[in-house]
Amino acid sequence: MLGLAALALAACAGDRAPVAKSASPAGASVVSALPSLPTLAPDLRPVVAPDLELAFGTDSVRLTISVEPGARVNALLPPVLQGTDGRRFLLRAPTVSADSAYFVEPASVTIARSALPIRGTLRTSFCRSDEQLCRSAEREVVVQNR
Repeated sequence: MLGLAALALAACAGDRAPVAKSASPAGASVVSALPSLPTLAPDLRPVVAPDLELAFGTDSVRLTISVEPGARVNALLPPVLQGTDGRRFLLRAPTVSADSAYFVEPASVTIARSALPIRGTLRTSFCRSDEQLCRSAEREVVVQNR
């Protein structure tokens, strides 16, 4: 009776119960109740974070996101330049696709030269033309007055 009570308590303990070592031989496969995650094909191209193109005006600088040809920038999660000092610069475009999911034109933001220099991280969500998924990428950026 005491043994059954101990087994019942161990079953109720969930993840706090100690795990007993199995006596399976070396090299034996481990069976899990968790579903296996999909694996990516080894021939996928590496993710290269989009860059910024800078256009200096007399009193401002225009930052425009630069993605590879055919890629689309996610309009639902627009690119943002997060400064190390806490400032955030959101890049937008005037037109979006019919489903409002992607920018049709390159996303950009205009910043006063007096706000420079900006050091921070550019975060972008973009979709390559030859893949069925969107990727998030980060790139360290320094924008300095010239």
